[in-house]
Amino acid sequence: MSSRGTTLLGGLVGAGVIVIGAVGSLLVVVVLTVYFLAGLPRIKLFAYRLAPQSRRARVILLGDEIFTKVGAYVLGNVATSVIAGIGTFAWMMIFGIPYPVLLGLFVALLDLIPVIGSTIGGIVVTLVALTVSLPVALFTIAFYVGYRLAEDYLLVPRILGRAVKVPAVVSVVAVLVGGALLGIIGALVAIPAAAALRLWLDEVAFRRLDNS
Repeated sequence: MSSRGTTLLGGLVGAGVIVIGAVGSLLVVVVLTVYFLAGLPRIKLFAYRLAPQSRRARVILLGDEIFTKVGAYVLGNVATSVIAGIGTFAWMMIFGIPYPVLLGLFVALLDLIPVIGSTIGGIVVTLVALTVSLPVALFTIAFYVGYRLAEDYLLVPRILGRAVKVPAVVSVVAVLVGGALLGIIGALVAIPAAAALRLWLDEVAFRRLDNS
């Protein structure tokens, strides 16, 4: 009995460390995003002035399209994250799992990270569900497996796929590479960066190759 309690305590401590680290990184991203959005008009104007006058109109059109895709991706990502948070809150309320509001917000924030965010959130919620009972924890695992499938095959293709038009395989690879290089921040910006790169390839690189 004592060993089970020690294991559970260790799991909760580990979950707490994950929560603190993830929330800290996400708060940094939120603050940087606010500052970036506040200065976006000046940033765009400065970036466009770096292009030669003869090509500036083309650069502005391409840049505006990239910003539009990134903005659509961000809005879609926020929408799926809100759904994940509300689903977590409702599940925890039904089964009497502690801290439904806090963990619902936590899962919503983590879900902003593509591919791996909701999985990490599900693990944390499952560890907390162990304080209720083992069956509740097992049901929670099943819930998050089902949610991941629904998010990957229903929500993301409908909400995000139309916005960025990045193939699923490319999205996964981009998130893994971005996460390995820059951690949570890299995972967050990986898919918008991949979308911007694909647009640049289609509109600039491939056209030059076709005309060469």
